[in-house]
Amino acid sequence: MYEKLNRYDCTLETYNSIQKKINFKFQKILSSKKVFLALDGYIDTLYSVIKTHKDQKNFIRFNTIKDLADHLYKIQGSSGNIEIKLKKQTSGGFVANNGKALSALNINVFLFGALGFPKINDIFKPLKIKNNIDIFTYKNPAHTIGLEFDDGKIMLSDYQNFSQLNWKYITKRIDSEIIINRIEQSDAIGFGYWGLNPELNNIWRELLDSIFPSITNLNKKIFFLDLGDIKKRIKSDILKMLQTLRDIEKKIPVLLSLNDQEAIDLFHIFDSTNSMKLNKIKSSLFIEVSKRLIKELKISYLIIHSPYFAIVSIKNNENLFWITEGFTSKPSFTVSAGDHFLSGVIAGFLGKLTPPEAILLGNALTAIFVRTGESANFNQLKSYIANYMKYVEEDFPHFPYDSPNT
Repeated sequence: MYEKLNRYDCTLETYNSIQKKINFKFQKILSSKKVFLALDGYIDTLYSVIKTHKDQKNFIRFNTIKDLADHLYKIQGSSGNIEIKLKKQTSGGFVANNGKALSALNINVFLFGALGFPKINDIFKPLKIKNNIDIFTYKNPAHTIGLEFDDGKIMLSDYQNFSQLNWKYITKRIDSEIIINRIEQSDAIGFGYWGLNPELNNIWRELLDSIFPSITNLNKKIFFLDLGDIKKRIKSDILKMLQTLRDIEKKIPVLLSLNDQEAIDLFHIFDSTNSMKLNKIKSSLFIEVSKRLIKELKISYLIIHSPYFAIVSIKNNENLFWITEGFTSKPSFTVSAGDHFLSGVIAGFLGKLTPPEAILLGNALTAIFVRTGESANFNQLKSYIANYMKYVEEDFPHFPYDSPNT
């Protein structure tokens, strides 16, 4: 029987309440919604890292990032060879990943991204043929090599194709009236990843000055974003970006999604003297981080997520909500897990779920993805949620749920 992990834990109550809502009516609501996604595009090539070979066809991989780090440490001062084995090549980045996840739930999406120019790159063509996806591509994609492990991922990205990206470049390729029209029609507006794009803050400023004044009922939409890894950005740039988010919040509710490491990094921007060590299971740490960040950011919704839990904090509300995740120590895929989580949360908000129900939906969507590498459709999502507490109570790496003993 599930026991609460802390006083903010509402996993069981939320599991019971959401069962009555994931139905045909909810599905119909989602099919009427539209989401605007910008601004990136990647070709993701995903690999396992080989530790030893048994023979030509059988191998043992590095299961954890620490295993690989220890191996690299041993060969410092000399040289070594790291063998990688291809898992798959796929369309990636914030735009493509969220586009796949949302469209699989029958939400209509407009992808405004670097998906190939002058014509769409072949890797993104499966998106183009879907009847609920509309695409405008203005630039060639960047490239990422993703090394996947049981305890995380290492992403090696080449951003050369984004080096000249700015507002002037964008509006040479697409008329601002088209941007206004698409945002006007959308129920939610999503951007990612700020940490990887030095010009994104200026682009948001242009949205505030040039685009948002022409949009009606902005306050009924959601502006959602994933910052990505902010470690490479200096403190002054981060503070400037956060002020821009506060200014956007004055026009439209802002929802910021952070993974556990990003939350700690952002916390240290406000409290650099605190030497808290990242502990991905210790709940009290992230509860305090969440409380501090929502107070500093002054945005509508702050979400912190990890493979173990998700927390949502709400502006001007001293309460927060904790939902435990159906963790597996043996994920099949990890690159794009955070995007699937965020898409599930946005689907929940668009479908009029409560904030804790929305993050449970996000947990479910990402849990299916890490087990299968695929974006779940509505029936698969409903199936996982029906078995949600079984996944919480047992580390079961497969979907659909059958039995941990099979």
